[in-house]
Amino acid sequence: MATQVKMENVDRISNLPDSILGYILSFLSTKEAVATSILSSKWRYLFALVSNLDFELDESSQMLKISTIKSFMCFVDRVLFFHNTANINAFRLRCGKRVDSDRVYGWISAAIWRGVKHLGLSISLDNFTLPGVLFTCTTLITLKLETNLVLNVPKDVCLPNLKILHLKSIMFPNDDSVESLVSSCISLVELIICNCSTKKCNISHNSLKVLEIIRSVLYGSLVIDTPALAYFNYTYSVAREYSLKNLQSLIRADIAFLDIRFDSHQTKVTAFFEGISNVNILVLSSTSLKLLKCCEPLPIFPKLLHLNLYCDHHNFERGVANLLTDSGRLQSLFFYQEALTNLPERVPHCILYQLKVIEISGFTTNKDCIGKAKYFLENATVLMKLIIRTVPFLSEEQKSRIYQQLASPSKSKQCCILVV
Repeated sequence: MATQVKMENVDRISNLPDSILGYILSFLSTKEAVATSILSSKWRYLFALVSNLDFELDESSQMLKISTIKSFMCFVDRVLFFHNTANINAFRLRCGKRVDSDRVYGWISAAIWRGVKHLGLSISLDNFTLPGVLFTCTTLITLKLETNLVLNVPKDVCLPNLKILHLKSIMFPNDDSVESLVSSCISLVELIICNCSTKKCNISHNSLKVLEIIRSVLYGSLVIDTPALAYFNYTYSVAREYSLKNLQSLIRADIAFLDIRFDSHQTKVTAFFEGISNVNILVLSSTSLKLLKCCEPLPIFPKLLHLNLYCDHHNFERGVANLLTDSGRLQSLFFYQEALTNLPERVPHCILYQLKVIEISGFTTNKDCIGKAKYFLENATVLMKLIIRTVPFLSEEQKSRIYQQLASPSKSKQCCILVV
């Protein structure tokens, strides 16, 4: 009979190699990793092996004590001090105006000097200037800036390995600031500009694949020349001028114009939609659809396969017939039922031979809704799925009645009808 070995008070974890312990600590928050330093002398400095650092001070409460702020700053100082020889993979800092700006400047510089690859800054400091070394950091792969500051882009900016750039709540004082910053990132593949302000936005880049411009004020023109761009999201007002070219690789575009002064925007939005006319998937808000209808001539989307028309704030576009007629390859259509007020007398080619999936939202029991659904069922020869999304107040009995009215034989023998 084998002798049972009694294993009491054996700290097997502490006997693991430091590299493995550091890997284990990487799954903890920075605060939790540092807290392990009190476990034993073995663990005292192991937190310095953690390469992902995350610091956050919530200053939303007016009752935040000065001692708490001082404790936070000393904590960051201590962690960075023990990382004086180690590389930092990721550094994230979130703090407000009550933190000393000189300390913040030093923390960012320390992360850059230690070869940080992923840097995220969400800071609100008065008259704060980012360290100059940030704009020539060769190790940066990801840079996310959320700061209420004026960003003066230096002339010698060079971020050769940066692939992801997110800019939020930043004001660019010079016309060429955005252009200088973007062109310096030769490896850039994703750019998000949110709640920013600039006189001119010139984005010319050969490798950029994702571009989002969200609620950003453009006092002048928007120039986009991105032959590799696959996804484009534009959400805000109409700029003074557009120049969109070389978007032959564009797969999806989400467009949500917020302006309602249509007459004055005809020429501008015509240039905008012509620039994205090669898109495969198009998502439009109701206001964007109204602006599109103002274009002269109406742009044609020869490669459009999927069209999604969503309605923001119940502001419905009256008439989708022309879009259906000019989109001969359309395979799926998602729309709110009030967007389609008139059914084309001459059935569009896409409905007859291309449409496979149709989803209609805001559906009720009235004859108009039923008529629209039957129009597609009676003409779409290759339709595979018709999804009816009813308004919230309909009962299950009413939904069943809708299904019964649509369940008669359709043009397509393989069509499945869902009423939800």
